[in-house]
Amino acid sequence: MADTPRVPVPPQVRRVSVQQRLSALEAEQNQLRQELVSLQGEVRLPGLYLTVEAGNTTALVPAKQVQEVVRLVALEPLPGAPVHVSGSFVYRGSPAVVVDVARLMGVKRTPDLDSLLVVVDAGRMVALLVDRVKDLVETPVLVDGTPGGEEKLPWDGTGLMAGLCRTPEGLRPLLRTSALLNGTEGL
Repeated sequence: MADTPRVPVPPQVRRVSVQQRLSALEAEQNQLRQELVSLQGEVRLPGLYLTVEAGNTTALVPAKQVQEVVRLVALEPLPGAPVHVSGSFVYRGSPAVVVDVARLMGVKRTPDLDSLLVVVDAGRMVALLVDRVKDLVETPVLVDGTPGGEEKLPWDGTGLMAGLCRTPEGLRPLLRTSALLNGTEGL
């Protein structure tokens, strides 16, 4: 019997497959977190989380996914990209897609010179365009759902929120980084 030659899988097809698997794993992880909350009452998420601000809203990003925080640089436009994709730039020799988190939430604004790019590894290099990086939070408490009587959080319903965390500064949504890739597969 002769070995059949393997047909190479194009990188773009492989990337989409990896992104889909990552999204499925994050969805399962979020479901398990919610189940833990209902079973234990209070669950502390292990590790450090970076607090970012975009469009007058703050959120947490797992610090282990953050590669670096850099100042806003000149971006190359990406024709045909969704409105929340501001462009791309070369980060340490690799292309990175820049996602404007405020625009993704529906907040229209022009980033200023003090804006920052939070480079995360979300299956591929993505940079979050944010207004500020505030601080690091250690082991925030995951709470189940939005608190009663408060306004709906701007990040809720966008697919960006993996959960809601209680921090010393108040309630903060936990950002699901794989959701940032939605609509950017062909870029």
